Amino acid sequence: MPVADLDLTDAALQADLAELRGRFPETRALYREVCGLLFFRYGVTPTANKLYSLVRKGSMGTPAEVLQAFWQELRGRTRVTIDHPDLPDPLKQIAAEAVQTIWQSANEAATAELATLRAEARHAASEAEAERDAARVETAAAREDAAAIAAQLAEARQAHDTVQADLATERQAHAATQARLEAGRTELETGRRQLDALRTQFSAELERAREAVTLAQDRAEASERRSLRELDQERTVRQKSERTAEGLRAELAAARSEARDAAVAQAEGRAKLEAQAAALADRLAVAEQAQRKAAGDLEAVQAELAAALRRAERGEAEAALARQLLATLRVAPRERDGGRRRKVGSSAATAQEETAQEDQGEVRGNEQEAAALPGNQDDGNDSSDGSDDSKN
Repeated sequence: MPVADLDLTDAALQADLAELRGRFPETRALYREVCGLLFFRYGVTPTANKLYSLVRKGSMGTPAEVLQAFWQELRGRTRVTIDHPDLPDPLKQIAAEAVQTIWQSANEAATAELATLRAEARHAASEAEAERDAARVETAAAREDAAAIAAQLAEARQAHDTVQADLATERQAHAATQARLEAGRTELETGRRQLDALRTQFSAELERAREAVTLAQDRAEASERRSLRELDQERTVRQKSERTAEGLRAELAAARSEARDAAVAQAEGRAKLEAQAAALADRLAVAEQAQRKAAGDLEAVQAELAAALRRAERGEAEAALARQLLATLRVAPRERDGGRRRKVGSSAATAQEETAQEDQGEVRGNEQEAAALPGNQDDGNDSSDGSDDSKN
């Protein structure tokens, strides 16, 4: 992890710190473990300020002393020593430097491969997330279209209900027209019955008038004129009734035509809305299929990331094997030349002590120069990020 990406409030970092506080209650041991956590797991070069901001125990001198001891121990671990009694010292130094160069090259190659795999996995994951977001956007748009079609369908249903209400009104008007027609027919039948009664009465009176024609000629003529006037009135009433019936028939035909037109318009509107609903259902199915495909691609990318992590662990195992080989090379045969071995061992120990003193003086000089520069405590060494990730 680069230094710029380190977040002191990260949940994983805080969880690791809490675990270390429970396992190491002693202040110096806790600072030492936090140094190893930052350097080996998170790839961050520890500084005194960072250590104190994370642990917040003891004085400011405690993390500086622990950090100095940590660097000395790390240099001692990474130094390669070829301790063989039959080899001259220059050849031992050349062999040690060659083995250390091989180990560093292998470590850098494994780190570079791990960084490449991580970048590819992040890129593939970002593409899968982009496809998933696009599928979600299309699904949301399809749902909005479905909501709009549902609203249109509700409006169509409301219009249909309005048409049904109008049709019911027309039916009521038609029923009233039918009632008026029946009333006209009843009146016409009554007029016919009255006409038949008048005809019967006229025939009887005419027969009586014929019988009494010689006796009451004037009375018969007056009675005939009266009967003719009544007959004309009855004819007029019948003609009015027939005209009323014709008007009612025309109104009934117009009402039936309007009802048929309304039914046809309603059927066309319903067919159009059903077609739109079917098209929208197809679009929603396509969007859901795209979303499922994006989810499958994301799972495949996650599987590739897991494989990359397994390859990185295999690289770490190879690095551990190289370190074990270096430890084996450090062991010299104890059976040869005890006096010479002791002499060579004492000279090697003296050389190690001198090298350690030189490294300690160099570290103190670097710390004094860093203290002289303002704001230099919080800046990490980015050059160690590449080799540290392989030890994570």
